[in-house]
Amino acid sequence: MLLLIALAVGGLIPIQTAANSRLRLSVGNKPVVSALISFTVALCVAVIATAVLQGNPVPQFADGVSAPWWVWLGGAMGVCFVLGNILLFPRLGAVQTVVLPILGQVIMGLAIDRFGLFGAPVLEVTFMRVLGAVVVLAGIVMVLRAGKRPAVEGDAEGLELWLFRALGVLVGVGSAVQTAVNGYLGTIAGSSMHAGEINLAVGAVLLLVAALVTSPRQLARKPSPGPWWMWLGGLVGATFVISGATLAPLLGTATTVIAFNAGTIAAGQALEARGAFGARKNPLTATRLAGLVVIFLGVLAVRLL
Repeated sequence: MLLLIALAVGGLIPIQTAANSRLRLSVGNKPVVSALISFTVALCVAVIATAVLQGNPVPQFADGVSAPWWVWLGGAMGVCFVLGNILLFPRLGAVQTVVLPILGQVIMGLAIDRFGLFGAPVLEVTFMRVLGAVVVLAGIVMVLRAGKRPAVEGDAEGLELWLFRALGVLVGVGSAVQTAVNGYLGTIAGSSMHAGEINLAVGAVLLLVAALVTSPRQLARKPSPGPWWMWLGGLVGATFVISGATLAPLLGTATTVIAFNAGTIAAGQALEARGAFGARKNPLTATRLAGLVVIFLGVLAVRLL
């Protein structure tokens, strides 16, 4: 049952990306403003959930513990993840927006394990884990080659296309950093849920400053009408943070991450195959399905071997 819950939570991530991308259109095409709304809603939900589940929403830092400067990077990386997905979704489609960050997560995850970055324990990077990363790359190449669809307005092409794909990988690198930082922050802030609160609060503050600098007038305007699901981004973000904090101690971090990735890959394909939540329709092919399976097997090798 817990594995099914983790799969379902992972399946919400493409919906978050689609919702935030659609909300962007209703706030004057300002990605910073739509991300700010998403983070603010997620922070409110996380505070309420932490108060209910932990009894006290205020982080409890141990006396005499000095937090290193990089503990605040989690919020910044969360901002990069949300903004990156908002930019990538309309240009690359749901599947590429999902699978490209996985490569960045795998590469940065191996580096964090190998060198014990951000307070993480040093773990051996075996040949099989490196081979798993190569398998992930091969699967992504299969998906990219098999995922071509007729070009439409807004699609990235040529050099721009590869720049956006590189951004997708970098988004995944930032996501791995966020996970490691939050893991350490949870050990000194009272719990993983308190770490999630801090993460979302830092992100909301950064986005508020950015919105005041780049789009101050838009903050005073009411968003234009749109589909009901465009407001789901913040709720999904909070659900993901809370679920990760709750499931990881029960299932183990590796199993939780694998289940999240599996759910995300499956949901991304389902969205694009059906054209749901504003995704551009792109039917599933046998080669593309094989590529998604290869990506998942590579992630399994990296996490478990």
